[in-house]
Amino acid sequence: MNEKLEIACADFRHYVTQILEPAKDDLEEKVRKGDVSLYQAFGANLILAHSVDYLQAVRSATGIDETRTALIQMFDEKFSIAGAYLGNRKMELIDAINNALKHIRIDPKRYRNLGERYGQISFQSLVEQDGYVWCHLEEHRFDYCRVVLLPALRALSSWQFDSTEDVLHFARGDFLVMETSFYPDEYDPDDPSTAIDQMIELCNPPCRNCELHADDCLCTRYVFAGERGQYEPAYTPTASEINELMSHISPSYGRS
Repeated sequence: MNEKLEIACADFRHYVTQILEPAKDDLEEKVRKGDVSLYQAFGANLILAHSVDYLQAVRSATGIDETRTALIQMFDEKFSIAGAYLGNRKMELIDAINNALKHIRIDPKRYRNLGERYGQISFQSLVEQDGYVWCHLEEHRFDYCRVVLLPALRALSSWQFDSTEDVLHFARGDFLVMETSFYPDEYDPDDPSTAIDQMIELCNPPCRNCELHADDCLCTRYVFAGERGQYEPAYTPTASEINELMSHISPSYGRS
């Protein structure tokens, strides 16, 4: 652990706790209220794009020799930015939108792969409409905050960086990502008094992609590579779960 590495790790921790985490909390609240402004989305996007630079500084100080472009290309998979849509492409798009804001339009000759995948990307690709910020590309249309920004912000702010060693392990990718469940765990499964609440939660799962319930799901308005999105329940109750809850709700349930 040399001085350069110590400084890089401290910088990364400060950036995450003092800048990225507050940005995530603020954007989550605004998305929940349906009150996101275009400049706020661009601000969160810029913060995420620059987080790559802080992470690369740590990796470079450990002796990892790579370009920023190479790190971005493997960022989503290595650092676990989840989501069914745009799998392993979220940070790439975040960086592209940030460059488009800076240069007005992405140079298709410089970013050939991006152009082939998304078409022309400019600062006008993000559009504010009725409290949402939509991303409009040639064959893509979706809520940019829900599909791209929030998953990326959560992926970077969900870790406990209590020490330099914690940052070092994260930067190297020395960790296991445990799949998280959407199913709420605030209820005691052995408490019959919560059975009705549990049944309501179990039978009304949020969408795996936009985290909204079926009646409010926006995914049918999304388009990805020319194909329309759809509501995908985050979990499906099993027969045994239903039977157990029904036996708590009604003592006569299941009796012959």
